[in-house]
Amino acid sequence: MTAPRLILASGSEIRVKILKDAGLVFDIARPSTDEAAIKTRMLREGADPESIAAALAEAKALSPRAPGALVIGSDQILEYEGRLFDKPASRREAAERLRELRGRTHSLINAVAVAENGRIVFRHLDRPRLTMRALADEEIDRYLDAAGEGVLASVGAYQVENLGARLFARIEGDHFAVLGLSLFPLLGFLRERGIGGF
Repeated sequence: MTAPRLILASGSEIRVKILKDAGLVFDIARPSTDEAAIKTRMLREGADPESIAAALAEAKALSPRAPGALVIGSDQILEYEGRLFDKPASRREAAERLRELRGRTHSLINAVAVAENGRIVFRHLDRPRLTMRALADEEIDRYLDAAGEGVLASVGAYQVENLGARLFARIEGDHFAVLGLSLFPLLGFLRERGIGGF
């Protein structure tokens, strides 16, 4: 039996790295999903953060038309005190985000979906909890100086896989879900489909 072609519907460098480091062979297709419109509509309808993350992951997985392929979509939402956050648009916004989260615990909701022939065949949701150290303003400024523009690619204005690890006192949950792609459940599904086993 020939394993199906694998596609990652994402422009995220960290998701590409996670899958490559796991030894998977795949193509990349940037999804044509209007994430803001989906999120706005669902928030207006009173949807919870988990449902929004799942809907976004599924929309991304369904975005590329690739008959016979398995298409991976993933989304991550930062939730703190009932509010959802988007990626910071500027260094100033990143600093404000870090000041708001310092000394407190927030959640990163990570949803993964796989589509095949226009229907979702796999879903998984993770909700790691991250507790940030009580950082001084000067520490935040020094971190942003050292980390550079890369922090704007992270919804929390940190990158745990790099210098951002030093901002935290504790992380509870799946490491890969924190990075943006719940790897182990996905690998389990892919093995069932003849991909990624030994």
